[in-house]
Amino acid sequence: MPANEFGRKLKYAAGKYLPFLKIAPPVADRKLVMNLRPLHNSQLTWEKGANGDVVLVVPANKNVGPVTRAIAKWAQAPSERKVELDEVGTFVWELCDGTNTVESIVQQTGRHYHMNRREAEVSVTLFLEMLHDRHFIAFFKKTRKVG
Repeated sequence: MPANEFGRKLKYAAGKYLPFLKIAPPVADRKLVMNLRPLHNSQLTWEKGANGDVVLVVPANKNVGPVTRAIAKWAQAPSERKVELDEVGTFVWELCDGTNTVESIVQQTGRHYHMNRREAEVSVTLFLEMLHDRHFIAFFKKTRKVG
């Protein structure tokens, strides 16, 4: 990673947690973002709850220091946590299989829940951003085969 790229990422990370620095996040190309494909984190498991909504089972972070590990053991911290998604979250989660683009998920969500384009796009992109920030999903760009 070039030094200027590292510096930009460092400034953004600092600005995220120190708002008085007033460092704006990088501007993403909308067309590029809409062509990304969200995919579930393979370290998570998920199941359908009694009401049909998805329940994500998130394992505890094993990459912690010895003090944190000792405190967790003493406090009998659970080895996993569960996150229950609502109806719309479940619908979007099930579409995050790596075959659908963000654009496709926005269109399907809008049709299914009778939302206009803007409502669907804002809802889906904010939800996907939240899932990504929590490391529940990753995005990838499908590349073309050469040959």
